[in-house]
Amino acid sequence: MTDDFQTEPDEIEAGAPPLSHDPFALQRQRAVDCGGFLHEMQNHVLTWLPNGGDTLVIAFDNLAAVRETQDRTAWGQKFLLDSGFDLLGVQIKRRDWYRDAELIQTLEDLRSDGFFQRYSRVATFGASMGGFAALAFAPLVPGCIALAFAPQRSLSPTICPWETRYRFGRTTYWDDALPYGDAAQGVPAASRAYICFDPLLAEDRRHASELAGPNVRHLPMPHLGHKLPPALLKMGLLKPLALAALADNLDRPTFSRMMRARRDSMPWRLALLQRALDEGHIRLGLHAANWCMADRPNWRVRHLRNAFRAADPG
Repeated sequence: MTDDFQTEPDEIEAGAPPLSHDPFALQRQRAVDCGGFLHEMQNHVLTWLPNGGDTLVIAFDNLAAVRETQDRTAWGQKFLLDSGFDLLGVQIKRRDWYRDAELIQTLEDLRSDGFFQRYSRVATFGASMGGFAALAFAPLVPGCIALAFAPQRSLSPTICPWETRYRFGRTTYWDDALPYGDAAQGVPAASRAYICFDPLLAEDRRHASELAGPNVRHLPMPHLGHKLPPALLKMGLLKPLALAALADNLDRPTFSRMMRARRDSMPWRLALLQRALDEGHIRLGLHAANWCMADRPNWRVRHLRNAFRAADPG
């Protein structure tokens, strides 16, 4: 699963890298081999990979996908197929938050043709830009389950003028000429919407707070940052959490048990210690670093402990 959930670049540049060959060639062959399809558009690719299941997961790429130039697979593809799901991958050629008339028309045509009705359950799935899409496009399949990691409500300057992290995304089409531009309007169409976010990130917390409703289950994940899937993957929590949510079996006690396990994760411990250092909680951080070193020595914890000692006036 390591390469299956790409991380997003810290600096969001416009466009996509130049391609010297067809990065979808192997994906196209996979679709042929399993009796599915690959439909290529100017700015997006739809890949249907049937797997003999009764549940379809619509997986939306995140920003990192355009960096893959050798073999473009859908976000989470190996994990989803290995788990027995059928997959409809919505793949990007540019970082446009799916604000594209051709793509929208193609997805609506699939709905009109009864494509989604062949499944007893449909789920939408994505992170950040893909998380926005997983919620915004829920009305295509009323009653679906949506699992969104660190989603944005919108990048519309009218709806979310305070969101300034994504330069290229803010220049795409967010006016009323294209539908599906506000994830908050898509949320009510889902039977359940799971929204994972780090409440310590102000923008992500605000997006999550505006994505609300009786069908919404907020899953706060403090100290894991914006790139939640890679952090959960390192802790061994991504697969059980995603499977439980996609089956709509992720209740709060189960989620709480999963999150308690993060305390044994070295990435989580390091993030917690770094935040304590950044925010000036020196004595508390030093105490935690000493405990971590006694429990499981680690050179990065040792480095942070030295930083706490150097900053401790006592």
